[in-house]
Amino acid sequence: MMALEGVRVIDLTHALAGPFCTHHLSLLGADIIKIEPPAGDDFRPRPHGRFGAVNAGKRSVVLDLKSEFCREALARLIDTADIVVENFKPGAAAKLGLDWDDLHARYPRLISCSISGYGQEGPMRAMPAIEWSVQAVSGLGDSYLGDEDGLDLGIGMLDPFTGYVAFSGILAALIARGRDGRGQRLDVSMLDAALVLASGNVTASLLGGPSSHGRRATMGRYRARDRRIFVAALNPRWLETFCGIIGAPEILADPRFSTASARDAHADEFVAAIEARLASRDAIEWEEMLVAAGIPAGATRTMAETAGSAHMEGRGLISHVESEAGPMPVIGSGFLVPGATRTARGPVPRLGEHTAEILAELGLTTPSGSTT
Repeated sequence: MMALEGVRVIDLTHALAGPFCTHHLSLLGADIIKIEPPAGDDFRPRPHGRFGAVNAGKRSVVLDLKSEFCREALARLIDTADIVVENFKPGAAAKLGLDWDDLHARYPRLISCSISGYGQEGPMRAMPAIEWSVQAVSGLGDSYLGDEDGLDLGIGMLDPFTGYVAFSGILAALIARGRDGRGQRLDVSMLDAALVLASGNVTASLLGGPSSHGRRATMGRYRARDRRIFVAALNPRWLETFCGIIGAPEILADPRFSTASARDAHADEFVAAIEARLASRDAIEWEEMLVAAGIPAGATRTMAETAGSAHMEGRGLISHVESEAGPMPVIGSGFLVPGATRTARGPVPRLGEHTAEILAELGLTTPSGSTT
């Protein structure tokens, strides 16, 4: 039996952070009923499986929440649910009859999770938010992007991390409900998640330190013959071993590189000397020698190279599911429990594929001439 088998989730989310949260609940066995407007989740048209990657295994129900019939259907669905997750703008849920106080009064065991850019309360609550605007406001983008190229958006990390924060909060709320029988309201904000993700750097910044790790001459992605390789030669033993392996022990006798402060002062020259030796072999060859000597090192790879590797195949993280465009790979649960599956539990649902089925469970039928 899976950990969340028998748990029903009403998923009112769209785009990425919310669906990422409910995807991970699905991977643990929860029944996810994805409520979509007649036009569908706005990520459905995205190319390269962006929608399917976080919605496989869910059941899709089309409800036009401007319709009284559909709002009644939603109310009946919530009556059968353990969890409701939404990522409307703050205040919008209440207009749909999803005010927490009313929900809690009617369904005291219900867990309600609201995901937004800046939280349900506070002076910034009404600000429009997407991944990149919150990275800018939080300082996260500034900590690693610099000021050189304003069109370089960086790494899309806040949507999935915010979804994972919501996922972990829901698991905690389920444990609490198991003790006292009462549901909880979770207020999950992308801004909070950004500062949690960068918590070490935030603390350092508040104490007057730098908000990033900066540059270190003996730790970086050095260029080998075919591609770059990351090497962490942080302590004297690792550095001496590294220089020996690449056939350059004399580097450490050079006054420019003989101490940590000297190496940092002449970082570009140090890197040039290292890369001159690394140019004799491919990165993967250096990786094999360095890791055998106990030095943290890794040749840079594309995501597709790593995802398709024998190592990842053996870990069972990626499965293939059916979608309207054909079979597609989907990433499973981020942790491995021996004997348990960690992969998506079904195909990518077609828009409204399960509407009639779910309405029938509730004793309802779609009004004549309506697509709900």
